[in-house]
This record gives sequence, structure tokens and C-alpha cells, in this order.
Amino acid sequence: MKKTEIISLLKALDSTSYGDIIDAVNRDEGEVLYFSEGSGIIFQHNDGVYYIASLGPDKSSFIKHLPDRGLATVHGQWEAEYMMENLGYEKVEPTYLYVYEGKPFEKSGNIRVLDESYLDFILSHYGTSSEEDIKAAMDNKHLYGAFSGDELMGFAGFHMEGSMGMLVVLPEYRRRGVGETLEKYLITTALEEGRLPYCNVFVSNKASISLQEKLGLKRGRILSWWTWVD
Repeated sequence: MKKTEIISLLKALDSTSYGDIIDAVNRDEGEVLYFSEGSGIIFQHNDGVYYIASLGPDKSSFIKHLPDRGLATVHGQWEAEYMMENLGYEKVEPTYLYVYEGKPFEKSGNIRVLDESYLDFILSHYGTSSEEDIKAAMDNKHLYGAFSGDELMGFAGFHMEGSMGMLVVLPEYRRRGVGETLEKYLITTALEEGRLPYCNVFVSNKASISLQEKLGLKRGRILSWWTWVD
């Protein structure tokens, strides 16, 4: 009953802004650590990431259940600021959550799965994710490269919790539609695997925002913060 209750409430509040939580709860990809309709939800994904959102006026009960360490995606400014100012979480830039609700795209034939022979190359061009996250994507066959012959033009993949990302196009291949081709591949792969295609985009990343809008992704109203404390 709790699963149905959580999903119904989140959809009623904002199905796009909470799309990542809805998908994870619906697919039983973790554990509900705390939930109260008048307070909030704390859900821990199987990979350890916390999904956090306050959903009502009872802030005191919600605060008591916040994790004191770890990696979290925090939905809402009040929650994020509280954790960064009072619990020692890193001060980070907020992101928009973008969700795709359309039909699959046709997959490009120049996309290939990348294995660990490309690990050093990926690490030298992408520093946002950890080496562990990148290796996990490779192990799951969830990291892809766009090729021109034998030349790698760019890459993209899924983070451990399921969001689309790691999108990098090498400078000499930009403005050729490579990023669009890669994200279309990710979207279609997520749909084929029965998952919700979604991604987090820093509010300052104008190029990625333009790409999401071009591909028809819907942006949530509520900002999210990816923050952590050891």
C-alpha cells in the first residue's frame, strides 16, 4: 500500500519533478527509509544514493530522518539548503530534472557499447562521475560511443541509479548532431528496458538545456541538488 500511496502523491504534486523517485519506487529499486504525506520521503536506491523531498508542512519530523552522510539528490531548495548549511553537505549548483514521455527514436548504427579498454580515455575527458560509476556503466553495457569509422566522436551512458548522462562530444566533432544521436540512443535504450528516460542538467548548462528541449523532454518545476558528505 505504501508504494501505491507514494507514487500517487508524487504524481499529484509534480510527476515530472519527482519522475526519478516515482520510477525508482515503482520498479522497487531500493528502500523507503521514511515517508509521511505531511512531511516527506527519503528513499535509498540500491546503489546507495538517497532521494530526498519534503512533501508537507511537518519539517521537524522530516529533519530527524535526514541522512548525516552519503550521496543524495535533494528535491527542493529548502531541503538542499538545510542539508548543506546544517549537515555539512557540499554546496553545489542546482539541476533541472528532464523527463522524456514520447515514443522511441530509431537507433543510429554508428553507436557501439564501450568496454574498459576505453576507461582511461573516458576518465581523461569526463570528470563529473567517479571511476566506479563509469566502470559500473561499462559492466552493465550502459556506456556508448558514437563512431566515425574507428574514430570515437563522443560518448554517453547511464549513471548507476539510472539517469542519462556522461554525455561528452569531442571538440572537433561538435555541431554535427553527435550529442543528439547519443541521447536519442539512451532514451530508446531506457524505453526498451522498461525504464523512464530522464536526466539532471545543471541550470547553467545552456547547451544541454537546448538539447533536452529539442528532443522533447519535459522539465520539472522543482530544482534538484546532487550533494554529498563523506
